[in-house]
Amino acid sequence: MKGKIFLLVPLTLLALSIALPTKATTDWYVEAQLEIIGFEYVGLDPEERGFLFDVPFVGVAGGPNIIEGTVEGVDHVLIEWDFLTVHLNVYVTITDNEGDKISAHVTGRGVSKNPGLIIFEDAVGTIIDVSDYPTTGKYIGLVDKTFTDEGFVSGFSTDPPGGYIHVKWYWT
Repeated sequence: MKGKIFLLVPLTLLALSIALPTKATTDWYVEAQLEIIGFEYVGLDPEERGFLFDVPFVGVAGGPNIIEGTVEGVDHVLIEWDFLTVHLNVYVTITDNEGDKISAHVTGRGVSKNPGLIIFEDAVGTIIDVSDYPTTGKYIGLVDKTFTDEGFVSGFSTDPPGGYIHVKWYWT
């Protein structure tokens, strides 16, 4: 019996290595936990796709590449007429514990899965350095770098404005 168990262990490990795909390792990533602090109606989309809103947020960010970061940003979001799909147009700045800043512009879609839960799809970002959203210090060499943005919004509410954004930026 003992011999059969020793034989099963390597066979099980071999089967798992074939069946489970290997995750790509990331060269750089940061995770952020954000709180929605407003929800301001801007108007109708000029292309008549839906409603425009500004959704400001604040929070914290961290990971191996950013230590003790604080986050500020706004999503100039387009919400389609059916209220099930949103189009992201996010501008965000993370300031690390040394005062260096990294800013980004993120676009993509958010799809409502349940009331108050929005999952990001096809969201990508680019590191930017513009007057309102600067990138400084050790991050300046990352300007124009593109990255994947994965995440979701939970507990979303318009009245009163609120909810939480959980996001990870990474590139390989």
